[in-house]
Amino acid sequence: MLRADCTFLKAFSAYVFLVALTWSFTYSGAHAAQKLRPRSIGQGFDSLQSEPEEEAGEEEEEEAPAPRAQAGGQTTYQKIRHAAGAYDVEYGFKNFNNDKVRIQASISDKVVADSVREFGYRKADFDKLDAWYQTAQEQAIASSSKRTTSGRITAANQAELDRKMRELKASNARIQQELDATLKGLAAEYRRKRLALYEQGGFRMKEKGVVEVDIPALVRKNWSRMRPVAQSFVQVSNSRSYDQEELVGAVAAMVQTAMRYEVPDTTEGDRVIGGVLPPMRSLIMGQGDCDTKTAVLSSILANWPNLKMVGLAIPGHYLMAVHRIPRSGDVFIEHEGIPYVMIESAGPAWLPPGKVGDSTEAYLSAGNDFRIQKL
Repeated sequence: MLRADCTFLKAFSAYVFLVALTWSFTYSGAHAAQKLRPRSIGQGFDSLQSEPEEEAGEEEEEEAPAPRAQAGGQTTYQKIRHAAGAYDVEYGFKNFNNDKVRIQASISDKVVADSVREFGYRKADFDKLDAWYQTAQEQAIASSSKRTTSGRITAANQAELDRKMRELKASNARIQQELDATLKGLAAEYRRKRLALYEQGGFRMKEKGVVEVDIPALVRKNWSRMRPVAQSFVQVSNSRSYDQEELVGAVAAMVQTAMRYEVPDTTEGDRVIGGVLPPMRSLIMGQGDCDTKTAVLSSILANWPNLKMVGLAIPGHYLMAVHRIPRSGDVFIEHEGIPYVMIESAGPAWLPPGKVGDSTEAYLSAGNDFRIQKL
């Protein structure tokens, strides 16, 4: 069952179907086996050759991974090594058709470092911005004060005094208006720069005074970096003639069961990471919580552009959904006129697409609000 300490995300209303019957409209090819088209980001992805998949556990005894978790009654494992400037990751798990699956990939140090470096924000950057803002305000006020006329006014007669007073008041009023406009512009620039710092770090403004990790942005920045993992799934899919549902299920099963459920800290060194790991860091650490694992799962699946995905934010939890015609008993949402079948990413529950944890189902069944984010 999912733990309740995933990142809290407020929701807005959407329409949820908890289905106990199969859709009955005509859909050409809806139940036929589908193949995902790989996203092309360079030479090699489409030309992968099918290779026989070895069974997990066939390595020599000294390299056999220690059993770590149980998925559907079967042992799963992870094996992560670092050598020669790269992380060699291997995950073993059971797919939802009970196939043993092993995924292997090599991720360079630079790819991981780039993913980590671009995520999170530093208090020092905001302190520097605050200092700039204060200095800019003080300079604007000082400049305005120098131009403002004050003190005793002399005149030969009352008429001249009245004229000088009118001119002085008009001049000072113009200077004040210019100062007000300058300060307003500085405030807008300050807000823009603050927002830019959050966005550069992978965060977004949720509501006034509240920011959150931008999961869709994490996916956009990391899907191509996940290409080696996607390639390994292509090999498995080709060798076993998986259709779209089996391939998506394999990725979900890996993230759910072979990656440990661990809630990241809110900070890492001098960076604020909001309790989320960037996907490449999560992959080489073999762990994450609901939003972190959803970012990993989505980053892998984003290598197939014909697969439509959305993220689902409910209080205390984050999951995702993929476009597929729902079957009897599937939990799904309808977004922009098409159905998306839900996938629990967090684990360690072994839940195929269309099945969600009890707490998630109870929340949705009660008609509570949630947010949908395009991944």
